[in-house]
Amino acid sequence: MLLPAASAGALVPSTPLSSMNRQSWVMENGLPQNTIHAIAQTADGYLWLGTEAGLVRFDGVQFAVFDRGSKPALPDNDVRCLLAASDGALWIGSAEGLARLDHGAVTVYTTADGLPANAIHALVMAANGMAIIETVAGTVGIRGGKILPPMEDMPVIEDAGNLSVALPNGEIASANRGRLELLRNGRKVAQFSTDIELPGSRIQSLFADREGVLWVGTNRGLARIVDGKPEFKVDKLPVTDPLASASIVSLFEDREGNVWIGTETSGLHVLRDQRFSSIGSPEGLSSDETTALVEDGAGKLWIGTNGGGLNALRIAKEDQGNGAGLATSYVVPDVLLSKVILSLAPARGPDDIPALWVGTPDGLNRVRGSAVDSFTSADGLPDDFIRSLLADRDGSLWIGTRHGLAHWSFSADGRAVTRRKTFTHTDGLGSDLVGALARDAHGDLWIATLAGLSRLSGGKIINYTTADGLSSNVITALHPRSDGTLLIGTEDRGWNLWDKRGFHPVQGGSDHAAIHAILDDGIGHLWFATGNGIARCDVAGLSTNACPNWIEFGIADGLRSRGMSTNGHPAAWRSADGRLWFATPKGLIAVDPAHFPVNTVQPPVSIERFTIDDAEQALRGADPLLSVAAGRVHFEFDYAAMSFTAPQKVRYRYMLDGFDKTWTDAGARRTAYYTNIPPGTYTFRVQAANNDGVWNTTGAALRFELRPRFYQTIWFYVVLGLALIVVIILALRYRLRRAEREFGAVLAERSRIAREIHDTLAQGYVGVSVQLEVLSELLRRNRLDAAQKQLDSTRETVREGLADARQSIWALRSQDAGETTLPVRLRRIVEQASGDGLDARFNIHGAYRAFDTATEQEILRIAQEAIHNGKSHARAPHLWVRLDYIPGEAALEVRDDGQGFVPPVADGRVESPPGHYGLTGMRERAEGIGGVLEVESAPGEGTAIRLRIPVRKEAVMDVARDVKEKS
Repeated sequence: MLLPAASAGALVPSTPLSSMNRQSWVMENGLPQNTIHAIAQTADGYLWLGTEAGLVRFDGVQFAVFDRGSKPALPDNDVRCLLAASDGALWIGSAEGLARLDHGAVTVYTTADGLPANAIHALVMAANGMAIIETVAGTVGIRGGKILPPMEDMPVIEDAGNLSVALPNGEIASANRGRLELLRNGRKVAQFSTDIELPGSRIQSLFADREGVLWVGTNRGLARIVDGKPEFKVDKLPVTDPLASASIVSLFEDREGNVWIGTETSGLHVLRDQRFSSIGSPEGLSSDETTALVEDGAGKLWIGTNGGGLNALRIAKEDQGNGAGLATSYVVPDVLLSKVILSLAPARGPDDIPALWVGTPDGLNRVRGSAVDSFTSADGLPDDFIRSLLADRDGSLWIGTRHGLAHWSFSADGRAVTRRKTFTHTDGLGSDLVGALARDAHGDLWIATLAGLSRLSGGKIINYTTADGLSSNVITALHPRSDGTLLIGTEDRGWNLWDKRGFHPVQGGSDHAAIHAILDDGIGHLWFATGNGIARCDVAGLSTNACPNWIEFGIADGLRSRGMSTNGHPAAWRSADGRLWFATPKGLIAVDPAHFPVNTVQPPVSIERFTIDDAEQALRGADPLLSVAAGRVHFEFDYAAMSFTAPQKVRYRYMLDGFDKTWTDAGARRTAYYTNIPPGTYTFRVQAANNDGVWNTTGAALRFELRPRFYQTIWFYVVLGLALIVVIILALRYRLRRAEREFGAVLAERSRIAREIHDTLAQGYVGVSVQLEVLSELLRRNRLDAAQKQLDSTRETVREGLADARQSIWALRSQDAGETTLPVRLRRIVEQASGDGLDARFNIHGAYRAFDTATEQEILRIAQEAIHNGKSHARAPHLWVRLDYIPGEAALEVRDDGQGFVPPVADGRVESPPGHYGLTGMRERAEGIGGVLEVESAPGEGTAIRLRIPVRKEAVMDVARDVKEKS
C-alpha cells in the first residue's frame, strides 16, 4: 500500500534534547554495520539506511538487508547515498554503481550504461522529476531509465564540505567545515562556529525540520539551533550520551516528525517527542515511590511518598521555564508522624495562609508554613490510619479511616477542634474502611468503601452496590463533574457514570481494568490512572455506556512504569497551569494535555511475505492475482505497518475475503495463518492503527486463487450428477426388469401348472372317466367280478392321478427322481402305457449323459404327453419311443401309427387344436429347456414328435460334479 507523505507535527522545539524520547540500534540488535551514511523513507513507509555492509530496510521492528549476495542484488555493499523518488522508487548510490529499487526489482547502472564513474557521491531529485547523480567524475541526469548528459540548468550538488538548507522562514543555512551562517536575502544574519557555539571541529550534516529547527551534526556530537539560538551551551547533552561525542554523518525527519540520526561508529538513533516527563529521586525527590499529591494555593505541588516523607515542588508559571525544582522535604523524626504518606488535602489556615493536611498510618498532620500540628486517636480520631482527606468549603475536614469517616470542625483561628462526628457502618456506610472522598456540584458528599458507594445528603447516608447498577462494590476513585454527574472508578470492573438518575458501567478499553484515579483536562479528555498505565478517553461523545477513543499509554510512550499508586488519595492531580500529575511507584509523571503530540499519520501497511506450505511466494505488484496449485494446505502472511513514533503500539486486524466473515483483531501480532481453506479466489486484507489509534482503513491486500483438485471442480460435480442420474435410471430399469422377470416367472408358473394339470389331472380324469364307463357297462351286464376288478383299477388310476397332480402342482420330484436316470424313467412310462390294444416300445442309443433334474423332468413330461396323445387320441396300435445321445445334443422321438392329424400352425409354431393344450404345453416345455419340438403328422399316416435338446459343457460338468459328490 503506497500512501502519500502525510504531514505530522515535528518535535516540539522547546523540549530539551536531553528530555526527548530516545532509542538507538547498533550491530548487537539488528544493524549489519554501525556506520549510517544515508537515511531515506519511501512512499510505502519503509525507512532505508545506507551502510558500508549493504542497504537496510527498517519497518520499526525488524531489519532486512540487501547486498551483492541478496535477491535482488546490489552492485556493491558500500551504500553512500539514497534518494526516495516521488514515484515510490528508491535510488541507491554505491561505490560500484547506481541502482534503482522499485517493487522488489533492481535496475543497475554503471559506466557501461553511460555513468561518468561507478562511485556515486550524491543524489538529488530535480523539480522536473529528473534524478541528478553526482559521481566522482561528473554529474548526469536520469529520466525514463535513460542517462542524460550534463545540462546547463542541471542543479549543482554541494559536496560534504559545503552544506546548505532552506529554512521555512526564508533564511538559508550554509555550513562550511567549522562555520555555520544564516543568510536572509543574501545577507548574513547570524554566524556560529564549532568549539564555540557548536560542538566538534567540523560540520558533517545539516538538516531543517518542518518547525524550522536547524539540526547540526558535527564530528563530535549533535546540536540544534532554535529561533536563531544554539542549544549547545544551554542544553548540552550529558558527556555519557552517545550523541554528545559521536560523529554525526546523516540526519533525517520521517513523515511522523521523528528525527533520525546516523552516526559513523555508534549506529542509528531516533529522537521522539516526550509525551510524559518523569520526576523521581534523580531529579530531587526523596523517594521514587510516590503515593499522593495535591497543589496548594501558592502554586506548590506537594508529593507524598512511601518511606520518603513529604516533598514540595515549585510549579508556578514563573518557574515553568526552568522545570520543576525541589523545594522542601519533611521527614520523620523531624516533624511528621510518619515517613509514609497515605493522603493529602490542601486547606487554608488563619489569615489565608496555605495549609496542608497530611494523612499517615500513625495519625494526622497539619502543615502551615513552618508549623506542623499532629492529631491521633488520642485527639478523637476513630483510627490513626488516615486513608483519605477532604477539606470542605466551610473549613471543616472529612477524614477517612479504617474505622469509619470522621468530620471535624475548627475554631476561627483554626487551632482548636470544635466539633467531632464519626460515621460508621451502623450509620449507613457500606463499610467502615473508607477510601476516596468527593463533594459533587449539588453539595452531596460521596464516600468510597470496600462494600459499595455511600452518599451523604441532607444528613442521611444511602449506600449503593452492584444491585443498584454499579459494576463493582470496591470503589477506588471518584471524580465529580461540573454538570452534576459523577465518575466512579472500581478495583476490577472499570468505571461507572452517575447521571443523577442511576449508575451506568462505561464500556471501552477499561471494562476489567482497575481505576485508581480520574482527571478531566478541561480540553475534551478524561485521564485515568489504571492498572495498565495511564489512559485517555474523549469527553465528546461520552454516553452512559460508551467511551469513545480509549487510548492507553505505557513504557513505549515514555512512562517509567505501567504501575500507578494504589494506596494513596488523591493519586492524581490537575495543577492550575493545566498539567496533569500522576503518582507512581517509580516517580511522579507529568503531562501537558495542551501540548500533547498526537500522531495523526495513518501507518502505511505492507504484506512482506507470503508462504504456502513453507514455500515463499514471489510478491509481484504488477500481477493482480496469484495462482496457487491445488492441494496446498498451509498459508502464512507476514505484514508490517510503518509507524516509527511507537512501533510497539501498532495494532493490526486482518480478514481473508471469501473465507472470513469479520475482521480478526491481531493486536501486535504481525503474522496470520490459515489452514485447509477450500478452493476459490481470496483476498487477504490487513489494516493497521498507529500508537494513537488512527487506522489506515485502506491497508494492504493480496489476491490469490487456490485451484481445485479434479474432484473439486464444477465439471466433476456435473459428471458426478450425470453418473448419478445414469445409476438411478439403471436402477429403475433393473427394478423394472426384475419386476418383469418376476411377472414372467408368475406367468411361467401359471403355464406350468396349466400344463401339469393337463398332463396329469386332465389325463387322469379322462382315464377315470373311461374306466367308469367300462365299470358302468359291466354293472349293467351284472358282471360283478369283472366290475370289481375294474373298480380296483379305477381306484389305482385315481391314486396315480392324485400323486401326479401333487407332484406337478408343488413341483416335487418323484421319489426316485434323484435316484433313477431319465432312460429308466422313460422305460417305466412306456411299459405303463403298453396294453389295452397298444404295443409300446422303448429304445435308447448312444452313451448316456445326465441332464439337470429340471431338464429331465421336462423331457419326461413331453414324452408322457406324446405317449398319452398317441394312445388316447390317435388310437394307435403301435408306439415307439427312442432316446438318442449324440455329440452336442440329445434327441427324443415318440412315433405312432395312429390315425394322424393336420397340426395347426401359428406364427410358424405348432399349436394345439382349439380346446386342447397338449402340443402347446410340449412346445413351451421344450423352449423352457432350450430345446426344439417338431411335429410330423398327416391323416391316416400316424404322428411323429421329435425333441432335440443341446447339451452344454458346463451343465455336463455340473451334473458330473453332483454325481461325484453323491457317490
